[in-house]
Amino acid sequence: MEQVNTDIALLITGTIVPNSNFVAHTDVAQRRQEYYDNLVFYSNAFPGHDLYFLENSAYDLASDAAFMQLLEERKITLLKFPVSDKYTQGKGYQEFEMLDKAIEQLCGKYLSFVKITGRYRVHNLQRLVSGPCPGLVADSHKKFAVTQTNVFYVTGEFYKNNLKGLYLNVNDEKGVFIEKLVYQVLVNKNLFHEVKLFPVNPVITGISGSYGGTLNRNKLKMRIRNIERLVLGWMGKKEFLTEY
Repeated sequence: MEQVNTDIALLITGTIVPNSNFVAHTDVAQRRQEYYDNLVFYSNAFPGHDLYFLENSAYDLASDAAFMQLLEERKITLLKFPVSDKYTQGKGYQEFEMLDKAIEQLCGKYLSFVKITGRYRVHNLQRLVSGPCPGLVADSHKKFAVTQTNVFYVTGEFYKNNLKGLYLNVNDEKGVFIEKLVYQVLVNKNLFHEVKLFPVNPVITGISGSYGGTLNRNKLKMRIRNIERLVLGWMGKKEFLTEY
């Protein structure tokens, strides 16, 4: 039996050619470059860790010599998945469809996984995932009843027991987003004892796939939010209670 690696694996998701009518950022060349640049960034930030690039579009990566050379030189494993036939279900459906298959394949090798939306650069990711993972480390918001999924830290066991197959209920067209479904699972199964907020705000840059705008946040509000994280930690709370 293969020995379980107590370290983490990074799962960097990608769809170079969009396959959903809920995507605003559709420039294929720009998307390809964003994935390329961020794979360089994450491989530099996590030397010695195993990185996997999960990609599920019609883009012919095998014919992109520069991209394939990057993967080889940086020792990044490509997990290529078929184009999803659920065009109208949205991005969350297709992304978690890949995640289910990847974690099922890899959970015997790693205890924990860091999932990152590949076009987004999480500048302080090392700090976000520096501690042990109780089950799930992610930012949840009570007012909006969502758990953020652009970056999260999860054990394979927690994912298999609670998040596997969840994507089958996603329907962006009807407003049933993966972020809402993850939050519902945490509430309905009373899982917050296995959940933590990130210790600090994720510092993320990039272009939103949903609305095409920047991900930059108001700096003052983010300072307040970091203080709030400390207070909530002292209170034993695992989700944000207010929004501003």
